[in-house]
Amino acid sequence: MGTGYTTFKVRLKNSDIQKGKSAGYRVIYQLKEATIILLVTIYSKSDQDSIAAEKIRDIIVNFDNTIP
Repeated sequence: MGTGYTTFKVRLKNSDIQKGKSAGYRVIYQLKEATIILLVTIYSKSDQDSIAAEKIRDIIVNFDNTIP
């Protein structure tokens, strides 16, 4: 994704519409450690086309800055 972090994007079907996974939800998460996964964001493809790598980086950095 070009974020500089180990992140993944998964497509999920929205059962409220009849268009399959391509028009469903996008879940972006970061694999922080083998047992720690950070949910970065989730959005509906019908509401938002995509999310910029810079925005994903900002979310991760802001999260990391909140941990003591």
